[in-house]
Amino acid sequence: MKKKYSILLICAFLIACSGGANARPHGSQTETPELTRNNYLMGFLNEYRSSYDVTYYDINIDFNIQEKLIDGFVIITAKSLVDIDTLQVDLDKNLSITKIIHENSSVEYSREEDAVMVMFNEIINKDKLFDFTVHYSGKPQGADNPPWSGGFTWAKDKNDRDWVAVSCEGEGARIWWPNKDHITEEPDSVRMAFTVPSNLVSVGNGQLRSVLDKEGNKTTYEWFVNNPINNYNISVQIGNYVSVQDTLIKDNKVYYMDHYVLDYNEEVGKNYFIQAKEVIRFYEKYFGEYQWWNDGYKLIEVPYLGMEHQSAVTYGNGFSIYNGLRSDSWPMYGVMDPLIIHETGHEWFGNSVTAIDPTHIWIHEGLQVYSEALYFEDKFNSYPVSVDYLKSIKSRIQNKIPIVGPEDENYWALNGDTYMKGAWVMHTLRSAINDDSAWFSILKEFMVENAKSHVSTEDFFEKVKEKTGSDYSYFSEQYFYTPNQPELEYYQTNSSFYYRWNNVNTNFIMPMGILVNGIEKRVLPTQEFQSFDIKEHSTIEVMDWKFYVKPVQKD
Repeated sequence: MKKKYSILLICAFLIACSGGANARPHGSQTETPELTRNNYLMGFLNEYRSSYDVTYYDINIDFNIQEKLIDGFVIITAKSLVDIDTLQVDLDKNLSITKIIHENSSVEYSREEDAVMVMFNEIINKDKLFDFTVHYSGKPQGADNPPWSGGFTWAKDKNDRDWVAVSCEGEGARIWWPNKDHITEEPDSVRMAFTVPSNLVSVGNGQLRSVLDKEGNKTTYEWFVNNPINNYNISVQIGNYVSVQDTLIKDNKVYYMDHYVLDYNEEVGKNYFIQAKEVIRFYEKYFGEYQWWNDGYKLIEVPYLGMEHQSAVTYGNGFSIYNGLRSDSWPMYGVMDPLIIHETGHEWFGNSVTAIDPTHIWIHEGLQVYSEALYFEDKFNSYPVSVDYLKSIKSRIQNKIPIVGPEDENYWALNGDTYMKGAWVMHTLRSAINDDSAWFSILKEFMVENAKSHVSTEDFFEKVKEKTGSDYSYFSEQYFYTPNQPELEYYQTNSSFYYRWNNVNTNFIMPMGILVNGIEKRVLPTQEFQSFDIKEHSTIEVMDWKFYVKPVQKD
């Protein structure tokens, strides 16, 4: 009777939403995607997902590279938060489940889209530590445009040898292994055993524990992560890799860095990846300690651009500044590979401090792009250089949809505005606060206090309020929850300068900088015209290089 009741509940839940299984799109978006059934199932922490907490994944996968197939099993260890007889685990519907085992017995399951309902043979009481094993196989999703449209990249290196990697941020780890696939669900630790042809090397996150030769000219590489980790950050890279070792010395301690490159790039890798040490030192200075030293830090050469996989950052930028040029003509100013600084920075923004829902993903991407501007400000000891960098990306902002969209819908807000506008909003907030001591304290305290945890947009602005004593909710509402760029409408006469806000919420009260004959004047515009006195023939500039506003001169 218990099992029948559980099945009825499951059916009612699965029918509760409509739509297909389309994935949330990445890139340039002009509207928020409609909620589909699958994204509801993946985005909402329903009773079958919130009833348990995963503590450990033991991932075991055998790769058939020629056929682009995987065959494996995952042992999921979890703690019950209530009495459980049914739970949801997630796996791409295109992958076949062979069986699910709990306490040496097969258990029933049902599938709808990517949701797998596991129905145990008995009630698992609250606060019990339990495990179950999902055996599965199939052909995982290929990547159309990695990492933005993710999946497996089945490539060849320049010597025509197999070279494989996976990226799955927006798609979810469920496209290649079963898990509780929600951004807030991080295990305490993970073991990964990847079996590949013996002529290849498999690289995962964390530390390499063992290498075991097996029958059939295969080798199993065992990797282990000792920290909480986002599911989408768990990765596998397969190729003719060699390790390139380096060290970072800090506070009289030696920290080991073990990078991986294709064998013919060993020498260039040794000389090139030393850049990572400077990047890590910068982020630790402004945003707190690197959290994963017991798992190490490594860069891994891959056949796509790159991704921020925790402790295993992937790199595919060809060992060059864009176009192979180290010049002042490109915004990175010839001092740092842009991919190394961006993806390494995600070890802070995203991997350590993680959005509580993917709609708040600007905390990963907007803060990251903004930190790149701060890197150059610090490198050259020049605020104008950071402004120059931000101006170089400004044209890519669209203002089509809000940066923050709906929660609980598996909405990965990975559009251009999340990156570029998010960075400009942070730059604008710094200008509005107008106190760099407070501003840099906000950034560092927010990152340090929330290390290895999940946060929202509101959490960030609570820290802003704490450090400034002012409520900037009007700012958040305007810049994050509407797509509208504030417009400063203005005109001048021989004796007065007139100004007001347009295209803003009614409560928008942001201070604004106006340059009068080369001297900054702070004003507090409203939606009604105000004015201040000026001398005849004064030169007036709206400081839109410090604030993300659109100057509109009234005829």
